[in-house]
Amino acid sequence: MELFIFSQLVGISLVDNHREKVAALKDVVVRVNPQAGTSEETYPPLAGLLAHTAGRDVWIPVGQVAAFEDHAIQLASVYVNLERFVRRDGEILLGQDVLDKQLVDVEGRRVVRVNDLALGRVPGEQDLRLVAVDISFRALTRRVLFSLSGKHPSLRERLLDWANVQYFASNAPAVQLHVSHERLSQFHPADLARIFDELSHQQRDEVVRGLDDAIVADTLEELSPNEAADILEEIEEERASDILEEMRPDVAADVVADMEEDKAEALLALMESDESEDVRELLAYPKDSAGGMMTNEFLLLPASLEVAEALRNIRMMEEQPEFVDYLYVAEPGTERVMGVVSLRDVVFCPDRATQLAQLMEEDVISVHSSTPAREAAALLTTYGLRALPVVDEEGKILGIITFDDALDVLLPDDLRERIGHLFVFHHGHRVTGKLTASTHEDQETR
Repeated sequence: MELFIFSQLVGISLVDNHREKVAALKDVVVRVNPQAGTSEETYPPLAGLLAHTAGRDVWIPVGQVAAFEDHAIQLASVYVNLERFVRRDGEILLGQDVLDKQLVDVEGRRVVRVNDLALGRVPGEQDLRLVAVDISFRALTRRVLFSLSGKHPSLRERLLDWANVQYFASNAPAVQLHVSHERLSQFHPADLARIFDELSHQQRDEVVRGLDDAIVADTLEELSPNEAADILEEIEEERASDILEEMRPDVAADVVADMEEDKAEALLALMESDESEDVRELLAYPKDSAGGMMTNEFLLLPASLEVAEALRNIRMMEEQPEFVDYLYVAEPGTERVMGVVSLRDVVFCPDRATQLAQLMEEDVISVHSSTPAREAAALLTTYGLRALPVVDEEGKILGIITFDDALDVLLPDDLRERIGHLFVFHHGHRVTGKLTASTHEDQETR
């Protein structure tokens, strides 16, 4: 495929049929969404040229371009509309809106800087399109050397296919663009969080607006509470409260705790009462305590339930908690923990009439809500547990500390960032609030 490198086009002459110079090329215009509201084309077609002549910038429509040559662009006619160039919605200027801007390499799942661009023809077509970007340092060097010597080095790095990059409408704020971010929604939350860290505020806000609440919630959970709070504070309050509802209560509580008090209260007031109550409950505990690091999402069932009924109750829950490794067993009619059983043992129990009391481990290791966070985390890792129940003075379960939350306390910040949330399972729907079986009709209100 013959390619025309953008940096080598800028400044060349636009000539008429007699090879007389008519104007000089200043920029190239492509259409990223020729039909507003539809998905953008894979390779944006050339819409026209921005040229400079007679002391002004003028528009040369693509229909007036006869050919791109090595050192000039041949025009189909000598007629040039001398009206000043006016930008149109759906069109971007490669030099002004793409060159030196940040894009996302979808295949590499990374933020890249555009150091040059390439126009070319896709198989079966004659029209020029934007087909690739050059993100190499050598591309930047080419431009610098050209500015010094007037000659372009011949070396060229491997180009990044435009089909594999994500453009941002915020890169061209002067026009209205319809840019989909559907491909970014397919990223793992950890990848998307890393990209959030590298994007500008405008680009990040654009992506947040284009993703659904559950995906944004998953992504914010991968960021530090302070970073997540900053993002939510920039979002319209109604939507910010919806995103908080999609987050795990313990994470939401950490995020809200890092907000200004007035802002935090406003978002909590907009949340559904059950979700808001769960977050407020966790906010009542000091951050450096077991209560401050626990989540109030867990499975709790009475000891008298048989295996078949226990599994039926779990399946009938409208939403299941993310952590389901352990099923906590309570004295019938109370929330006092009698024992714990792995969900695996329940699922594979051959006798479905077996009561949970017969399967459970009675020696339950637990901590009080006021136990220092580091002490609780160390206890969990010492015994090789995946979760640790947090109880009050009466033995009533208040929440659980999961293994990933313990790592957050025990690992140094830099190591924790490299490891990430290895033990958090992200899925299509989220859970809020404490989940217990419907047989608990007399549970106390927290």
